[in-house]
Amino acid sequence: MSSETEHRGADRGTDAGSEPDDAVLRAKYADYCSAQLTEVFLSLDDERICEIVEEEARAQEFNQSRLGFKAMVRLATQRLRESVPLPDFETWRRDYETAPEQYEKYLMGLWRQRSGEDARENG
Repeated sequence: MSSETEHRGADRGTDAGSEPDDAVLRAKYADYCSAQLTEVFLSLDDERICEIVEEEARAQEFNQSRLGFKAMVRLATQRLRESVPLPDFETWRRDYETAPEQYEKYLMGLWRQRSGEDARENG
């Protein structure tokens, strides 16, 4: 087997010829959703982000004047998560297993930490 084939198998969280395990797929799904939300977040201008934070802070009854940066990002992310259409896990899994190459390009690599893939590869 070529090192390129081995590398692709490692990227998919599999041994050659086997399917990704559930933990790897769930981590890849979370990574995919994070990437989609990040893309939307980064496409917004500062004014729109502030509006989103204010709306979500009011909805959750937070004192907006006391929010730190991390809290503001968390609020904006929560609001975006509600408004950005993302597939549920089972739909994503079915689509991913049919055509993983369509999803791999959107993954940021966070799935490796979430699934423990780094520990398995370096173990």
